[in-house]
Amino acid sequence: MHRIGMMQGRLLPPVAGRIQAFPGARWAEEFPLLRQIGYDAIELTIEQASWETHPIRSADGRQRLFEVAAANAIGIVGLCCDNFMELPLTSDDTDVRSKSLDQLRDLIEHAAAFGLPMVEVPMMAANSLRSETARLHFDQAMAAALPEAEKLGVSIALESDLPPQELAALVDGYANPRLGLNYDMGNSTWLGFVPEDELPLYCRHVRNVHVKDCTVKDYSLPLGRGDTPFERVFGLLAQFDYRGDFILQAARQDDCVGSARDYLAFTRECLHGAWGPRQRKPRTAIEC
Repeated sequence: MHRIGMMQGRLLPPVAGRIQAFPGARWAEEFPLLRQIGYDAIELTIEQASWETHPIRSADGRQRLFEVAAANAIGIVGLCCDNFMELPLTSDDTDVRSKSLDQLRDLIEHAAAFGLPMVEVPMMAANSLRSETARLHFDQAMAAALPEAEKLGVSIALESDLPPQELAALVDGYANPRLGLNYDMGNSTWLGFVPEDELPLYCRHVRNVHVKDCTVKDYSLPLGRGDTPFERVFGLLAQFDYRGDFILQAARQDDCVGSARDYLAFTRECLHGAWGPRQRKPRTAIEC
């Protein structure tokens, strides 16, 4: 049984014009909206602008997160760490890499304190692994961070723009159960990847799936309006026994609530087509 969730902030007005950002002091308002629409879960997001004030980074904030999530029966599946897109782990600047690694270890510690199963680390754009130097810097960061993740029971899920074979070789090479992957089906479409070339290689490493629609030219469209082959993607995930959550990271629209309802119905239909009618899960309590 799979939970369907939404990326934090998508039901509230954009922050500073960003598609995705922690919604500031209004963050608690999103949980009852998610419950009313019928979602099961949320993936938190953090960036440099919210670093000092994000509730995951304080005991009082984590307590408030727990209370709000429990009151609305919304599971918190993990933390999307967009801060690393601004402060890359793979930077050529030694000071930047040092600060970035400190932030990763900090987030692993706070995720463990809350009971989150994973932190998701985008390894794209300025934080991409597409150069030998970037891989070297990444290896150095993992040498320091993975032991902490193992000790505290938190997984690091990489969201990467590497081609399928290279990404599979990277994760297979570590052979560490605390290092896994996020699979963003829209990003794969945008990058020109084919799911049949991806999921057979590394579905066993996938900890979290983002539901998104794109084309090779358009980054993020309303679900069903791009080129993402949803039937094939969901069918392959079922074939390879994916058991995790599905997080909606679909394009923003003017009617946030209405589009969220449409996206939920779309995703449920995809799940029903791949796994059958046994998908609905009881909504009784927080499940981190």
